[in-house]
Amino acid sequence: MTTKRLRFVGLAVGAAWACWWVFFATAEAISSGRQLVPAMIFFVVMFGALVLAWKWPIAGATLFFLEGVTSIFMYLPMWWRRFGLGGTVLMFAWMPLPPIAAGILLLISSRRLSAGPPAAPAASH
Repeated sequence: MTTKRLRFVGLAVGAAWACWWVFFATAEAISSGRQLVPAMIFFVVMFGALVLAWKWPIAGATLFFLEGVTSIFMYLPMWWRRFGLGGTVLMFAWMPLPPIAAGILLLISSRRLSAGPPAAPAASH
C-alpha cells in the first residue's frame, strides 16, 4: 500500500470509530435523561485525536494507540466477567481494535514518509 493510502485508511478507521462512539455516547445520554457533558467530553477527546492525527500523524497515532490500550485495561476485566471469551473478543473488535489499528497504520505511513521515496534503480549501460 502506498504511504498516502495507508494514512487515508488510518484516518478513515479513526473517523469511523470516533463517529460511532460519539453517536453512541450522545444517544445514551439523551435516551437516559443524563447530562450531555460526558458525551461532549467524549466528542472532544475522540475528534481531538482525529484532528491531531490529520495534522501531526505521529502524535495522533500515539493518542489513538493510547486510547485503545487504555480501553483494554479499563474494560477487559468487566468484559471477561460478563461475556466470557466470545463476547470479550467481540467487544475487543468493537472498542479498542479500531484505534489501535488506526494508530499502527498512521505510524507506518509516517515512517515511510520520513524514509523518503524509494531509490531509483541504477541505470546500466
